[in-house]
Amino acid sequence: MKLNHLRTLVKEELNKKLNEEYQDKFKMTGMLITNIKRRPQKEIFSDIRSLPGITIASVKEPMDYSEQNTEKFQSIMTVKVDGYPWITKGGFDRTKMEDIRKAILKIEGVLSYNVNPDNISPL
Repeated sequence: MKLNHLRTLVKEELNKKLNEEYQDKFKMTGMLITNIKRRPQKEIFSDIRSLPGITIASVKEPMDYSEQNTEKFQSIMTVKVDGYPWITKGGFDRTKMEDIRKAILKIEGVLSYNVNPDNISPL
């Protein structure tokens, strides 16, 4: 590998990292599994949207409703997070997304929310 090419790669990665550290908005996508027998999906999403920092929560169902198990209802959920609540308290970065994921797991009716770290990106 040529030295100039290596320098360019390092510079690009460094710029990406520096830019991300100053990001105040992130997007996270993962598989949400809920028990809609216990609690309606509408109420679960309302609680998710009410979490600090979450500005948008959108959902797609990977299969038809008729094929879903109501006790383990699967959805692909994307949440967009504004870092404002954390910025005022000392900082906001990618690691806070795990805290938000854990907060989603505490909502009644949510069984799991699995997110691959590659599916967390700055906006």
